[in-house]
Formats: sequence, C-alpha cells, structure tokens
Amino acid sequence: MKSMKKILIALTCVVLLFVSCDIYNNYGYPSKVSFDSWGGVKIISGEDGLHTLEIADYNGIIANAPGDSITDSLIVAHEWLTAKTKVFDQNYGLTIIAEPNTTGKRRTLYISGMVDNSFAEIKVTQSP
Repeated sequence: MKSMKKILIALTCVVLLFVSCDIYNNYGYPSKVSFDSWGGVKIISGEDGLHTLEIADYNGIIANAPGDSITDSLIVAHEWLTAKTKVFDQNYGLTIIAEPNTTGKRRTLYISGMVDNSFAEIKVTQSP
C-alpha cells in the first residue's frame, strides 16, 4: 500500500512538472480581449512578434492578412474587427480595432498569428 502511494505521488509530480513547463502561454499575448458596444482601439503585445495574422469566426470563415513587403505590415479585417501589426516586431504590438456594435447581440471573433512554429490565439468579444 505504501509503495502504491509513492508511485501515485511520483506520477502526480511528473504530471505537474510537465504542466508547469508549458512554454505555450500564448507567447505573452492575452488570450481574451473585450470591447464594449462602442468599439475602439486596443494595442497589445507579446513576447515575440507575429509573422502571420488571421481572423476567424470558426464557422468556416477565415480572413488572412496579405503581407506588405514594403512596410513589413500585416493588416487583416473581417466583419467588425481589424487587426494590424509589423512582421516579427514585438515592440510594435498588435493593434485591434472594433467597430461599434449595433446588432444588439454579443459577438466573438478569433485573431491568430504565427509565432515561431506555433500560433498565439486571442478571443475577441464585444458586448451588445
């Protein structure tokens, strides 16, 4: 019985170790951003700059940002939301612009951008 407890404790410690070492943490970007019904502009930043940018509603609609090789900018707009940043520049930040919500309903879109070989994803909601 004592050896079973020791094994259980050891397994729990190993699991906790792996969970605590999760480097993903959205690369320093917030996982959620909220706007009131008036909309507005928010500038957020993370630990690393983005090199792709898209907005999705997860109903099959995705808007991708075509890169601008002259300014190294990524700009994407979908429905009521616009996101823009400079490629690989964490100091520039990610600018999120929400139009006023006149629908009377809460709305949600997702911004994702490639950082290294994985994605940072930000859930953007707007109250009615």
